[in-house]
Amino acid sequence: MSLTVDPVALLEREHRMILDRLAMVETAMSVRNVRNGTVKRTNRDTLRELLEFFTGPVDVHFKREEMLVSELRRVLAPTQEEQEQFQSFLDEHRALKADATAVMKQLAKRRTDGQDTAVSKAFGGLRTLTGELHALIRRYREQIACEERLLFALAEMRLSAEQRRRVSRQMLQV
Repeated sequence: MSLTVDPVALLEREHRMILDRLAMVETAMSVRNVRNGTVKRTNRDTLRELLEFFTGPVDVHFKREEMLVSELRRVLAPTQEEQEQFQSFLDEHRALKADATAVMKQLAKRRTDGQDTAVSKAFGGLRTLTGELHALIRRYREQIACEERLLFALAEMRLSAEQRRRVSRQMLQV
């Protein structure tokens, strides 16, 4: 007997987990934990621990979504242009992971005075670490909303029960 779950429901649960983790990052960045636009040294470790999820373990979710995208491409995207539209979701995953990695590197940097660098070269030299964290959180939320609005709706409307079972079996192997 093989176990199957609804692939869309699984991804939605993972989205809730990601959103919860983002809320924890925001809590760690709250006004009482940040002074003058910089993250206090005591919160560096907490933020680093929370953000580690976005530089590694989130890959499981991304791989599962890639499986759904692959099935939707196979079923719905016969032209190159349509293939590229689906590719943009996967490209955004790579960009989000790269941004999270850049923020982690920024968190790891230490100035001799114990303050975070006011300007980060990794993000155009214009935003503080706090700004970079807020931007990352915003991008994740926007990506999740877009996936749920487009990808998940397409999957629910256009994939057959057998196609959903096949994707589910693949997802559960990750």
